[in-house]
Amino acid sequence: MNDKYKPLLISLKPNYADLVFSGLKKAELRRHLSGGLEGRDVFVYVSSPVKILRGGFRIGQVWSGTPKDIWKEVSCMAGVSRKTFNEYYSGAPVAFALEIIDVWEYKTPKTLDELRMKFIDFVVPQSYRYVKNDEIRFLKKLQRSPKILSSLNYTTTTDLNVRHNKYLQTFPKLVAL
Repeated sequence: MNDKYKPLLISLKPNYADLVFSGLKKAELRRHLSGGLEGRDVFVYVSSPVKILRGGFRIGQVWSGTPKDIWKEVSCMAGVSRKTFNEYYSGAPVAFALEIIDVWEYKTPKTLDELRMKFIDFVVPQSYRYVKNDEIRFLKKLQRSPKILSSLNYTTTTDLNVRHNKYLQTFPKLVAL
């Protein structure tokens, strides 16, 4: 399969993965990114201490610009505070954000040990990587949980802001990580 169409594997910290799978995080921030990612599937590996392949999403729109421009565009969807955003993009002339759509979770997430038993050369990316052909076949066969996130599709930015602010108040230490 040509890299132009290959799904991506990304690593997320557990708190950000929880925000994605709960429907509260609708944009994933990145400092570096390839082009042509719209419509591509993304598999989400949750980093230490969890260490599981939890599910994934499809990329909708991709935004790029100065960090200031990206904050204006996705601040209500990114699941981070302004301070965390500024620290992440400190010194970066360009910022990227991926719109998160069509989120799914696996019924039985795969642990890092299980993935390494199945694929001897399985590598967890620091940021992201393309999924290898044999991995694609395996991952697409894994059973997904029924879609429970359809009720979390927000019709207004206000809806998302209210839920996000409630999350920040409930779990301030997680979001600050």
